[in-house]
Amino acid sequence: MGVPRISTVPQTIAEFYDFTDRQPDEEKWELIEGEFVLQASPGPPHQRIVRNLTIALGNRQFERDNTPWEVLPGLGVRISNISRPEPDVLILPKLPPPLDPALRDRDDVLVVFEVLSPSTADRDLRWKREAYTSLASLTHYVVVAQTAREVVVFARDTGFVEQRFAGRDDAIVFPALGIALPLSEIYRDTGL
Repeated sequence: MGVPRISTVPQTIAEFYDFTDRQPDEEKWELIEGEFVLQASPGPPHQRIVRNLTIALGNRQFERDNTPWEVLPGLGVRISNISRPEPDVLILPKLPPPLDPALRDRDDVLVVFEVLSPSTADRDLRWKREAYTSLASLTHYVVVAQTAREVVVFARDTGFVEQRFAGRDDAIVFPALGIALPLSEIYRDTGL
């Protein structure tokens, strides 16, 4: 048997979906610069923070009538035809029903939340920061530590300059959405 030929051409989003449709549901894959990247399985602290973000932001969405935005976990962000990361939680413009059941990614995200894991910290703070902030619609990229009470925010209105929040009374303000999110809600039931 000879050596198989391997394509060196970056994989596309269409090829990514063809590949991921054949993988187990519990696997989380991303397409980064044309490469398929399997994400590590998140642990309880990570998932508690994702739950807290989803509930806190969802409550703010439902407290207001007809918000023009919605909160969703686990949807991909189309950066280009060869890059589709999948953040932990995102805020998107709300689409009118009926929604297309084939819709698996969006390129019009408003806010992206990534919960840091040791295996993804470098990519989240470097590549993903640059990728997400390249989107014209993005107002905030929020990176949440899971082993310390610390959140880093990159906001369009400050030129995406890093802002760190760690105080007990700190809150992240999202002016375009008309909401604030205290760190106490992000870290509820985490021991931090």
